[in-house]
Amino acid sequence: MFAQQDIQVANKTSRTNGAVGKNAIVPRKVREYLGAYCDEEITILDFGAGKTAAHQQAMLQDGWAVTAYEFGDNVDPRFHNELALMQTYDIVYASNVLNVQSGFDMARATIKQVADVVVTGGVFFANYPASPRKSEITPKEMEWLLMEQFGAVTRVGGIKSAPLWMCMK
Repeated sequence: MFAQQDIQVANKTSRTNGAVGKNAIVPRKVREYLGAYCDEEITILDFGAGKTAAHQQAMLQDGWAVTAYEFGDNVDPRFHNELALMQTYDIVYASNVLNVQSGFDMARATIKQVADVVVTGGVFFANYPASPRKSEITPKEMEWLLMEQFGAVTRVGGIKSAPLWMCMK
């Protein structure tokens, strides 16, 4: 589905320190949403979880059942479920994923992958950090790509140049 070069570029951006795990903005927003609207029976996917699935690990410590998905050389069977995209989820989140897409085609395909696993009535949370960005896609253009797949796209955090969106299906 993706060119090996595009996968390698995205894989190299995986982080294990800084704003990861409990410190990361996207999982923090997901926790807020879970606390306000959800019960323990909810299904959650960490899409593009990174080498160590740090966000997933933090969510597991909080008591949430979260599946981690990753691709390329970052896949580690200790953390990632290679079959994760064969089921559906109530909540999917992608932290520092959209910003490492190499262009419109990869971004569109990635967003479609996500939309395909979000249940009707489900939610997708994603940020679009200013750095690193691996394409020239503007935040407005990325929002447009999200709107192609989701019924409602709302900025719920971040700033105009580096938004955090909640997308409803």
